[in-house]
Amino acid sequence: MINYGLCCISLVLSEKGEKFQTLTYTRFKALGREEGMKVLSNRILNNFNVTLKTISHCAQSGIGSYRLSSEITPLLSHPDLDIDLTELDHAKEIFDIIDETKKEIKRSGLRISSHPPEFVSFTSQKEQVINNSIRDLDEHAMLFDLYDCPKDYRSPLNIHIRQDGDPEELSQRFMSVYNRLKPNVKDRLVLEVNDNKNGTWSVKNLIKYFYERHGIPVTFDSLHQSLLHGDQSDEEAFNDAYRTWPTKPLFHYSEGVDGTRKHADMPINHPKNFGQVVDFDIELKSKDLAIFKLQQIAAQA
Repeated sequence: MINYGLCCISLVLSEKGEKFQTLTYTRFKALGREEGMKVLSNRILNNFNVTLKTISHCAQSGIGSYRLSSEITPLLSHPDLDIDLTELDHAKEIFDIIDETKKEIKRSGLRISSHPPEFVSFTSQKEQVINNSIRDLDEHAMLFDLYDCPKDYRSPLNIHIRQDGDPEELSQRFMSVYNRLKPNVKDRLVLEVNDNKNGTWSVKNLIKYFYERHGIPVTFDSLHQSLLHGDQSDEEAFNDAYRTWPTKPLFHYSEGVDGTRKHADMPINHPKNFGQVVDFDIELKSKDLAIFKLQQIAAQA
């Protein structure tokens, strides 16, 4: 009744040298555009290859879902570069790998998701931050579309509202940006509980301000919930969030170190599903090794 999801990186493959590669804007500029494009093309080709190998590894290891890395296409959404995949030196090879990956996703039935980085913010007072956030989400949705992922919550794009404050004012600011999103982003976007200092974005408040008013599903996260319970038990928060999803939810599981939000390496416990069918992205630091441990715990239960 629980499928485990791998988040971005396989430690098993990393130990074999299969790792994502990035490129900073500063380094790209130092190289010059011609050389920078060559380096960028090589790294993006590598990243699509690593993604294919990671997805195949998940399928072979009994892992039911995979969270795409946000490092697959570095610099593509940078506002000062305006680069398209078709411009890269290895474009044909890249699209051949994408086609192979689509086939593997379809064959395995693997669920694909993403959790864009923390700088994505719809409540910032800075228009540049808002524009960069929209571009970043567009890039993630582009990858989903390239992989033929469903244009709905079966392939969720998961983000936080990280800012504390008046939930009414913040929710209105958020929605003003949400309404600017393209359909392939908007139709996948889900909101995750966050352990803000003042407790603004509990499961209760996310449901009140975003699900009940706008139908946006809420992601339950076991570690955030343990730090920000919002006057709800884990089971109450889980079930309330569960009901916001029109399809099987994709929730998050981790364990904190010494009662903090720092993610532990390996599990001691096992995610609770409270009798429901659910997918859990495993956010423990040991990645697929932690999933293998959870598989053992489940088999012995």
